[in-house]
Amino acid sequence: MLGGRRYWLTAPTLAEARRQVRELWAQHQAGKLSPPSRLTLGQWAAEWLERKAREWRPSTLERARRALSPLLGELGSQRLTKLSPLHLARCLEGLRERGLGLRTVQLAYAHLHTCLEEARALGLLAQNPLASLPRPRGERREARGWTLEEMRRFLAVALEDGRPLASMLALMLLTGLRPGEAMGLRWEDVDLKAATLAVKRSVTWAGSAWHMGQPKTKAGERTIALPSLAVSLLEGLPKDSVHLFWRERPPAPKQVSDLMHQLCQKASVPRRPAHYLRHAHATLLAAQGLDVKTLQRRLGHSLASVTLDVYAHALSEMDRRAAELMDRALGA
Repeated sequence: MLGGRRYWLTAPTLAEARRQVRELWAQHQAGKLSPPSRLTLGQWAAEWLERKAREWRPSTLERARRALSPLLGELGSQRLTKLSPLHLARCLEGLRERGLGLRTVQLAYAHLHTCLEEARALGLLAQNPLASLPRPRGERREARGWTLEEMRRFLAVALEDGRPLASMLALMLLTGLRPGEAMGLRWEDVDLKAATLAVKRSVTWAGSAWHMGQPKTKAGERTIALPSLAVSLLEGLPKDSVHLFWRERPPAPKQVSDLMHQLCQKASVPRRPAHYLRHAHATLLAAQGLDVKTLQRRLGHSLASVTLDVYAHALSEMDRRAAELMDRALGA
């Protein structure tokens, strides 16, 4: 009995049994002895996700399930208390060797870390075995961003297309909206006279169904000034439905992806996902010298640090321009 709990050990010899007892006692003394339990990682992960279903948006829950799936396929049958840093390190390395991308493995690591940390907080584990392992790192190849000319070509093709979904993609490039925010727009959110639109809701895809909810963060609820091109685009849309870009139900993700691919091909620009249009919008504004706080509010980021992290490469162009202004001002 240790700490009021009974532990069972098996060993082939008396000497080995004594060694295991000494190791158990040392773990108890160090506060690293997990309570005896037959609960597996897969069972705990399922319970943890069920708990999170009451806190998270459906799309967030679905992303967590997908992220954990490769790890649980390897380690789901392991007892929670038997997991070791070595087990987990080998499993994460194996995911990379199987061809999973760095971002996928990083997401698996992050969600499992949170899952195990909650098990530790609830007394199911003495310590988080993932805490001693650093976040997976590696070379990330950054895809080349569109040039200003490529953005113009894509916009022209999207505006000429005529389909509501193509108009939505054009509006995303002009405003920096997330795909779900654009799909959630209703005519009541648009003020063409004032040239503004209000972001009040977001449509997210979770597994096999759409869910209408609030924007990703509180800062996501915002009013955006519209450029004249966006006002012209919206004036040309039919006004006979509640939502701007769909009638009975939002388009499936594959429809958005397929159309984005078609428009990229037609415009002769590198293929990118629909979410890239938000990135292109922000990169262009940052490179043109828009200050970080205004860019943060326009994008709906909760913190300016998020804006700085995501668009550091574009903001560095502003820093170069600042140096040029100093040269000009001081006559260098």
